Amino acid sequence: MRALWTLGIAAAVCLLATSASAGTIYEIDYATYDVTLTDTKGVKTDLTEFGFWTGPNILVAQRGDAKVTIPFRRIRSLTIGKYLPVKGYSPATVTTKKGKTYKLEIERFEGQRYLGGKSEFGSLRIRLMRISKLELKRLSHTVPDAPRS
Repeated sequence: MRALWTLGIAAAVCLLATSASAGTIYEIDYATYDVTLTDTKGVKTDLTEFGFWTGPNILVAQRGDAKVTIPFRRIRSLTIGKYLPVKGYSPATVTTKKGKTYKLEIERFEGQRYLGGKSEFGSLRIRLMRISKLELKRLSHTVPDAPRS
């Protein structure tokens, strides 16, 4: 019984890890970004090397009856409303780099995913559902820390 349960958990993890891969994933989808993040308490923070902790930087959301995957490389900004437990999602608006705006719904599971980055005061991690606004500025171009002599 325990082996069957373990196998089920492993299968679920594999499915979750590939949920964003419904479309083509490119190497750039693993790149991190310089962003300005505003959390649900209104605190604004500038971050570098920002992205999802696991998997590619691709937002998974609902648009009408369809599930959509939107790579960060196509997003200019993302605004997320308060989670609606009765409906099971957070309303969201994404503005693409081309200036088009789309209404989305972010389901609870996706909202629980962690993102993180670096600020001038140290590292930061936050769940997607705790972000009220995310402005993507550019790709982070950071050099790994050099060994100190």
